[in-house]
Amino acid sequence: MKRVAALGVMVALALVQVTWAPRISIAGAFPNLVLATVVAITWMSGVRAGMAWACIGGVLLDLSAPGAVGPHALALLTAAYVTSLWARNFESAHALHAALTAAAGTAAYSLTLVLTDGLLGQPGIDAGIFIRLAVAAAVYNALLTPFALEAMRRLRALVREGPEPA
Repeated sequence: MKRVAALGVMVALALVQVTWAPRISIAGAFPNLVLATVVAITWMSGVRAGMAWACIGGVLLDLSAPGAVGPHALALLTAAYVTSLWARNFESAHALHAALTAAAGTAAYSLTLVLTDGLLGQPGIDAGIFIRLAVAAAVYNALLTPFALEAMRRLRALVREGPEPA
């Protein structure tokens, strides 16, 4: 039941990301809610859980995007991997560490998307525009991820406590 609820949350995040999040863009970049959640999951539950949810979230994003299924999943896997390299050296997630790994994960995510689009024959993007958007997205996601981490902590506490007996 917990996994079904978690899947529902991931579906909701992916839907909000592709419908509502582009409306709050700053410098052309908008928040990547799925990436922030994957980073938070990786910090809280480890690399295995982070990689699994990266695949799920990536496929959900791929299904809502034009083109092949797989680039977003691969890109989120790289972000989860970058996060895991940092997280395995710390016992608990600190907001600053999560923010820094979100920024690094966003850079890896963006680069992976551009490279896979190139390999799949999709139209390219100018290097200057790519760098500007990647930096803006990294800052945006770095600011968002500590909130995602706290939301994950609260959700975990709610799930552990469970409903009150009647």
